[in-house]
Amino acid sequence: MAEVVTISSKGQVVIPSKIRAAMAIRKQDKFLIVHDRDTILLKRVREEKLKKRIKELLVKFQAGMKSGGISEKDVEEVIRKVRKHNA
Repeated sequence: MAEVVTISSKGQVVIPSKIRAAMAIRKQDKFLIVHDRDTILLKRVREEKLKKRIKELLVKFQAGMKSGGISEKDVEEVIRKVRKHNA
């Protein structure tokens, strides 16, 4: 389903009622907004699922770091250098 919408003077976009109904979107639902060049993507975020997914990604990330021989100290050093460079 696709519809053309207009941005308000306050920068707000209304999700059409047909789409809200089809997706069961309710007041106070949370969305992640992603921008890439001329595209904007809205993705519904359910807090419980988001927390679970972040934990899964952290486990994978930590395993990858360990297998690659990268320590927490290495990461902290890179962060320190980047912050110093960007200051």
